[in-house]
Amino acid sequence: MQTDRSQRWRERRALWARDLELIDPSAYRVEVIDHAVARAFIARHHYLPTYPAAQVAVGLFDRSGALEGVAVFAVPTTGAVISRHTGFDDPARGCVLARLILTDAVPQNGESFFVARAFRHLRRERPGIEAVVSYSDPGAGHIGRVYCALSAAHRAITRPRTMLRVGDITISGRTLSKIRLGEQGHAGAIDQLVALGVPRPSIGEEPRRWLWRLQRERHLLAHQQAGLYAYCFELTREARRRGRALPRLPYPKALPIRHPTLPLFPVDAETNHG
Repeated sequence: MQTDRSQRWRERRALWARDLELIDPSAYRVEVIDHAVARAFIARHHYLPTYPAAQVAVGLFDRSGALEGVAVFAVPTTGAVISRHTGFDDPARGCVLARLILTDAVPQNGESFFVARAFRHLRRERPGIEAVVSYSDPGAGHIGRVYCALSAAHRAITRPRTMLRVGDITISGRTLSKIRLGEQGHAGAIDQLVALGVPRPSIGEEPRRWLWRLQRERHLLAHQQAGLYAYCFELTREARRRGRALPRLPYPKALPIRHPTLPLFPVDAETNHG
């Protein structure tokens, strides 16, 4: 569906911003917030309730002090995300906007107001970060209009991929790879899945065999995820200079089937929103 309305989320339900009211900047403040606060807000409201490997979390507060929005800047799953979409060889010079959510209490234009100010806080907290990559998921009704409004470079459309879900919750590829490979943090990743209602591994059961069993017993269900739109915000003069050598695609107009002339890239980060 093509619409000019702003999609929002509350209690993990898609809602809409108030149509006839624009945000009053004087009615809101934007501040860096503790990760525990951001994590709780994301778990309560976002359609992807897991919390990423965050570096900086920023909150949007109304006059009463109520938290009505969160942006989470995080470490990408691989450094290739940064080099591919920003042009920086050093992944520390970029990050991903892994979560962006405003509730339906925030009027129209709230996203662009919030994101622009969140970038200022990011630069103050992490001055070495010069570019931010983000993805929008058309499967969730997002094509990145707020990113277009803020003049982000539309870099690519990622390849479609098969994801695993518990109920209606998509499990990040990073969580699954930790379990399969027995990497540091795999015990916590197992706990995340168990908290969603799947049975714990049996005594002596290898984590990767446990995942296979969950799929075989249909605790984990596969679904096909459409390609995501990849965007890059160039926050410094050097980032803009690097970006001139990279693709800058036309902004999407609707929720389309992939255009055959647009490049496809693998997606390396769980950053679906916008």
